[in-house]
This record gives sequence, C-alpha cells and structure tokens, in this order.
Amino acid sequence: MTRRAFARGVALAALALGTAWLPAPACAGDPVKDLVRKVEARYQKTTDLTAEFSQSTDIKGFAKPLQSSGRVYIKRPGKLRWDYLAPTLEQIFVENDKIQFYIPEHKQVMVGQLSKMANSQAPFQLLQGIGRLDRHYLVTAAPDGAKGSGGLPLLSLTRPDDGPDQPRIVVEVDPGSHFLRRVELHDVNGNVSTFTFSAFLANTGLKDKLFEFTVPQDAEVINAPTLAVP
Repeated sequence: MTRRAFARGVALAALALGTAWLPAPACAGDPVKDLVRKVEARYQKTTDLTAEFSQSTDIKGFAKPLQSSGRVYIKRPGKLRWDYLAPTLEQIFVENDKIQFYIPEHKQVMVGQLSKMANSQAPFQLLQGIGRLDRHYLVTAAPDGAKGSGGLPLLSLTRPDDGPDQPRIVVEVDPGSHFLRRVELHDVNGNVSTFTFSAFLANTGLKDKLFEFTVPQDAEVINAPTLAVP
C-alpha cells in the first residue's frame, strides 16, 4: 500500500470519530465522564458540520511524515465529503454504506462499501450515525494523564474485547465548541496518523448536492482494497 493510500485509510477512521458522539456518563463528578457528556450534547445538536483539517502520518520505515490538508463536510445521517486540497487534490464521498475515492491525478475512482473495508464496522457505524461510541469503545483518560487545550483531559479509546496489541485512538476535545479538535490513530505496526481540525462551522444548512459525485468520463473505476484501519 502506498503512503497516500495508507493516509486515506486512516482518514476514514478519523472521519468516523469526527461525526460521532461520545457516551453520556452514568453520573457527574468524573472529569472524563463530564467531558464525554458535553461532547455528546454538542454533536446531538449538530445536523451538519464543516471543518478544515491538517494531517500528519508517520509510517515506520519512512524518514519523513506525510503531510496533507483540506476540508471535511458532514451531514447527518450518513453523508460525508472529505477533500484533500494539498499537496494534491483527492476526494472521498460517503453515502451510507457506499464510498468513492476520486484521484484526479491518476484518473481513477475507487468504489467500495464501508462495511467491507475494515476488520471492524464500528467506526463506520459511528460515521453513519447509527451507533454510539460506548457500544464499541472503552473511553478513559490518556494513560499518561496528558491534557489538551484548556486543560481538558485527552481521551483514550480502546476496544475492550481486543488483545494487548490493539490499535489505539487518542482524541482531544476543543474546550470552546466541544467538537473533536485532534485525533491520533496508533496502529499495531507503530504507524501514527494525527488529524487536527479547525474552523468549525455547524448547522449552516449544507445542501445534499455538495455530497453528490458523478464519475468523470475519463476516469477508470476500480474496486477499493480492503483497508485495515482501527
């Protein structure tokens, strides 16, 4: 798999988190549960969301990380558009279980099903708004007690049924908006992809047309490979 293809794969997991909501706490007083409750309340009030992102992917065996940036558009339920704008244009369109990757440079469109593109469907269930994070992940404070913006605890997400070498996800919550500001994906091979989101615009009335994609006449359509993402 190329570095760019790997980056696209981990992007899907980040997108899933970016559109999900965290579980409500059973009781107040716990900093992690209190933060999770605020994030859940924020996303439940969000029908659509636009944000800018920067991505840095460190892949073992490569001296320099892969850097990219762009913009993401989300509309509940099940609509998502992820545009890489630099260093090259690439686009990801999601409609429920259908996903399309458009790579203008290669004149290719990769098509597939989200539910068949990973070992677990959990992140994509969250992406589509049909699941809750606490049904798939154990949410705790980061093991090292690290803090994010505004002194909020970083949240560590793991699957309770996985082994000791499971992928790990760390998220940082924006203290003002309570959207997910940063997502770190640590896979079992030691690769780390970090997404930082900014310039949030919520509930602006994004039109369905923004999420529609028509395959260009000169583009080759191929089946997307199975992506082993957390």
